[in-house]
Amino acid sequence: MLRTLWGRASRGASGAPGLLLSQKPEIPLYLIGLVIAVCSSTALTFVVREFARRAGLVDPCGERKVHVNPVPRIGGVAIVLSVAVSMTAIIGLFGPHVLATNARGLATVIGGALAVHLVGLVDDVRPMHARWKFFAQVVIACGVYIVGLRVTTLSLPFVGIVDLGHAVGMLFTVAWFVGITNAFNLIDGLDGLAAGAALFALTTMFVVASLNGLVGAATVTIILAGATVGFLCFNFHPASIFLGDSGSLFLGFMLAGIGLLGSQKSPTVIAVAIPIVSLGLPVLDTTLAVARRFLRGQPIFSADRAHIHHRLLSLGHSPRRVALLLYCACALLGLSGMLLVNDSAYVAVVLLVIGLGVGLAIQRLRYYEFEELARLVKRGVRQRKVIGRNVRIREASMRVSDLTDLDHVFDALEAMFAQDEFECAEVRLRRSFVGAGAGAGVDAYRRLDDDLPVWAWHRSNVTLAACWEIRLPFLAPSGERIGSLVLWQDGRADDVSLTDMHAIAHDLRGVVEQKLLTLWEPSHDDPDTVVAMAAAGDRRRGTEHQVLLPRASERGTLAIEKDLGVGGKGDAGATRSPRTSSGGFRHRSAPLS
Repeated sequence: MLRTLWGRASRGASGAPGLLLSQKPEIPLYLIGLVIAVCSSTALTFVVREFARRAGLVDPCGERKVHVNPVPRIGGVAIVLSVAVSMTAIIGLFGPHVLATNARGLATVIGGALAVHLVGLVDDVRPMHARWKFFAQVVIACGVYIVGLRVTTLSLPFVGIVDLGHAVGMLFTVAWFVGITNAFNLIDGLDGLAAGAALFALTTMFVVASLNGLVGAATVTIILAGATVGFLCFNFHPASIFLGDSGSLFLGFMLAGIGLLGSQKSPTVIAVAIPIVSLGLPVLDTTLAVARRFLRGQPIFSADRAHIHHRLLSLGHSPRRVALLLYCACALLGLSGMLLVNDSAYVAVVLLVIGLGVGLAIQRLRYYEFEELARLVKRGVRQRKVIGRNVRIREASMRVSDLTDLDHVFDALEAMFAQDEFECAEVRLRRSFVGAGAGAGVDAYRRLDDDLPVWAWHRSNVTLAACWEIRLPFLAPSGERIGSLVLWQDGRADDVSLTDMHAIAHDLRGVVEQKLLTLWEPSHDDPDTVVAMAAAGDRRRGTEHQVLLPRASERGTLAIEKDLGVGGKGDAGATRSPRTSSGGFRHRSAPLS
């Protein structure tokens, strides 16, 4: 009777239904296939779930898991069995000729999907290493290419048709199958997410195949969609059964193959764009996962809790709400794919809109890896400025190395830091180095907060509480610390960079250290007296600037304040620093031994 209905539909009928059937005589085939798939999948999923519970084939709870109770994880078996039952029924009711269109391609896709399903089923029963699963997928994809389902040409805008050749074509085909297969495996971390994403993608591919007159591909697609609907009745939150690798790998491989078969009559650029757009969510999630793990130096196959659904859960959304939000995204991507079916003029517009939406979504999800990458790119744009800073520091180091007077050394430091981004700079020396014999017997490696500032420079109106403090040590040949170069930089700016610290820490610090060892003559006066006299002398010179230091309640007392006895505001702004009572530095004729 059904074959008779198929024949009458092909010959035409009266009325609106007859007009529809005369234009699309395969509609009864699609409807019956959908109903059989939904019913068989619902019944088989129940049976498989109960069997898995009794056999102990469940997914345990864990740190990366969203569920709180063990759940059966071989739901892919129910989908595969329901697809087999439905296709057998369709062939029995309508005859094998309904799948004759591109029958070899369909057989290749189904055979490869069954092979991948078996690999996933083995992993569900006895977990495999990720590398072995990946290797098996590559082998199966190579087999599909050898049988004849392949991509050998590619049409690119402004370039035309590009012949990929056998080697590149094989790489492209294998990458497509393995990539899409693993994409669905990666997003299968939330109740109903992978099955729902597959359902929306299958809907798009069914429309594409139907419009292109590929009845066989459209029939397989609608059957697979029906099997997914029946399974979703048990898989939506709270799920009572999971797809498992056996189901996610099977769905992913089938979608990859049907995506190639269903758009073969479209222009090549459209044939590539439609499945990519309709599979947008799993493709995006996989791309982000690989990029994230690469940027942070993490193995590509390692697991984490940073997938898109994990990020949405961390933002406070419930699992059901996350699934619905991502369903909406899949629906929009599916509609975008349908826009590309008949007119390639929309390709650029659709891809542009999708690209903008993806960029906005990634920004809202706050992936730290990509924020750091953006910061690095921004810093790369500013490399000319960084180069200029490093060159100035190296040139100043060369000038200082030729000087024989500490006054001139500090003049050069002041001129250099005035052109840089630092807010304040000091040269501090240990008491044992400033005054001979001072501090004898004190541990050389204790915290040296009592270093004496012998030179200080700062900009006007500097709030030190908002600045980072960087301390670079000066060392004697014996390895004992004799002082430090202390720098302050405002940390509130968005473009704070310490890219010049290499030049400062290696070139400038070493040169100043050598000059201090060579030219500084230790004083026998009490170091506190030397500092107090120097501070008084600087105030008499009237060269200081007022520095707006933070209140004592906001921070601990700065070392420069303790040594100079400064309160809320102090004399750290003096462009010159402690000298001997005679007003000049005592020079050394040889380095400190």
